[in-house]
Amino acid sequence: MTSILSEEVTLYNDESAVPEHCEMLGEVTASVCANTTPCPAEVMKKNIRERAYIDYNADAVWLYNTTLSGTEVVGYGIALECN
Repeated sequence: MTSILSEEVTLYNDESAVPEHCEMLGEVTASVCANTTPCPAEVMKKNIRERAYIDYNADAVWLYNTTLSGTEVVGYGIALECN
């Protein structure tokens, strides 16, 4: 299921790529089963963008860490307001 919400949120994988004028709103996490299709990392990225939008009405998220925890891919990010 594709969400319009996640398409409205810019994902940054590198802190140096985050524009200086962005305000940090708070932490967000998302996890997905490692056996998910399509690619679990891509599904997790969609989910973390969605979480940032739902929790903080953010327009961007910096994904600062991704781990494999048991059978789940877990992403850790910071929701941002850049506009």
